[in-house]
Amino acid sequence: MKHRLIKSLIVSSVFAASFSLSVQTFAANDTIILWIAPNEAQEAFWKIAVGDWNNTGNGMQVDFTTIPASGSSEEAILTAIASGTAPDVSTNIFSGFAAQLAELGQLVDISTLDGYDELVASRDMETVMAGWENDGKSFVFPIYSNPILVWWRADLLAEAGFDGVPETFTEVLSLSEQVSVPGEVFGMKVMAGKNWWDRWFDFISFYNAASNGAPYIEDGKAVYDNEAGVAVLTFMKTMFDNGWTTNDFGSDDPLATGSAYGAVRGPWSIGGFGQKYPEILENIVIGPMIGQTKSDGLAATFADTKGLVVFEGSKVQDEAWEFLKWVFMNDELSALWLEKTGLPPARGALATSDMFS
Repeated sequence: MKHRLIKSLIVSSVFAASFSLSVQTFAANDTIILWIAPNEAQEAFWKIAVGDWNNTGNGMQVDFTTIPASGSSEEAILTAIASGTAPDVSTNIFSGFAAQLAELGQLVDISTLDGYDELVASRDMETVMAGWENDGKSFVFPIYSNPILVWWRADLLAEAGFDGVPETFTEVLSLSEQVSVPGEVFGMKVMAGKNWWDRWFDFISFYNAASNGAPYIEDGKAVYDNEAGVAVLTFMKTMFDNGWTTNDFGSDDPLATGSAYGAVRGPWSIGGFGQKYPEILENIVIGPMIGQTKSDGLAATFADTKGLVVFEGSKVQDEAWEFLKWVFMNDELSALWLEKTGLPPARGALATSDMFS
C-alpha cells in the first residue's frame, strides 16, 4: 500500500488540532540523544548498533533510551517538544504523525543533509522515499514496513475440513458458522482493540483488501462510504451479530488458546509467538488479508510503517546524521535488524537480496 494513504491518517482525534508548540529550547549537547520504540527486540538491536558506533570513535557519542510513553509515543514526543526535553532523533514515527510535526516546524528535511542521496542509493530506496515525501520534502527516514496479514490455526482448520485458508469475507463467515461456539470458540478475531491505532489492523486492513488498495481518505475527507466500505462493515457486523467473534478474549492470545481460528497479525508476532508458544507456531499458517474476492495476484493490505526523524531544535543535527548514515549504510546491521526484530527493513530489493534470504 502506498504510504500516501497512511499519511492521511488523522491524529487530531488524539491531539487537539489547535495544539501549538511554543517552547523550543534544546540544551547544548555533548552527546546525541536517541529515543527508540519501547520494544525489547528493537532495544536489543540499538544496544548493539549504538555500542559499535561509540566504540569506533568516528563521531559524537550516542545515548539511547526508549520513548517514555505512559500513553502513546506521539503524546510523549509532543510533551517533550513542548517542554524543551525532546531528543535529537526519535524512531517509531509513522508518516501521519511526521506530517503533523513537520507542519509545526519541528522536523529537519533530511534530504538537505550531506550524503542523503548516497544513503538512499545504498539501500535502493529511491521509490521507497518517494512514498514518504511531504510537499516534496523528506522529514522521515523509514526503517521498516510490516505487511498486515491473517494468521490461521492450520490444525484447527484441518479438523474442520477446510483445505487451505479463508481468503474472503464469505469464506470466513462460512467457517465461523460451522465452528463457533458462542462465548467459547470464534471463527476469527476481527477487531484488534479499542485504541485509535487499532483501526489500522482491522477496518483499514480489510478495506485495503476489499478495495484493492484504494485510498480511504482523499483531500482530508473520508471516502470509504462505498461498496468496499459497506462490505467490510457488513462482514464485521455479521460476525458480531451471530456471536462468531468478540471483543473479550481475555488476557491470553486467542490463537494460542484456540478460542479463535484466525486473527490479524504483523511480522513482530513471530518472535513473541516463538518464545511463548513454539508448538502453536508450528501450526500457524499465514494467509492474505481477507477481502470481497480472491485476488488473482498480490492482495492489497495495510503496511504498518515507522521511521525516524531529526528534530529541528537539535544542536547536533550534523553529528546525529553522521551516526544515522553509519548505521543504515552498514549491511551487517541491516541483516542484524531483521534477525533481532523480525521487521522487514524499508529498503528496495528486499525479497531478492541474498543478505535477507
